[in-house]
Amino acid sequence: MVAFFTVIHVLLCIFMIFVILLQPGKDAGMGAALGGGAATSAFGGRGAVTFLSKLTAVCAGLFFLTSLGLSFVGVRSSVTSSLSTKAAAQPAPAPAPAAGATAPAPKASDAEPAPAAAPSPAAPAAPAPAPAQK
Repeated sequence: MVAFFTVIHVLLCIFMIFVILLQPGKDAGMGAALGGGAATSAFGGRGAVTFLSKLTAVCAGLFFLTSLGLSFVGVRSSVTSSLSTKAAAQPAPAPAPAAGATAPAPKASDAEPAPAAAPSPAAPAAPAPAPAQK
């Protein structure tokens, strides 16, 4: 379905380019605004809307809709694919050892140092310094 809309989108692009290039240009352009033939309007008389300009508007609307549709499909597929890769990348939890199995012996580097001797209760604790006042 995405390939179908992509082909339609590209064909609309090409058709819209040709329709725009087929439209005739304004005869006077800005010269009409500076005292040329059509002094009553700002940029010259335009006349009735032609068939090519209506066709351009329809093509532009369809182009806009196909662009939005393709972007929504692209975002949805990228979000779901990123979520599925994150789920696949998470390691499975390690199974618990059986009741009769022995745990592996810890390595020397994993051993914790012996805890320091606790202070004797006979030694008085040093008083905390008083906070400085400003």
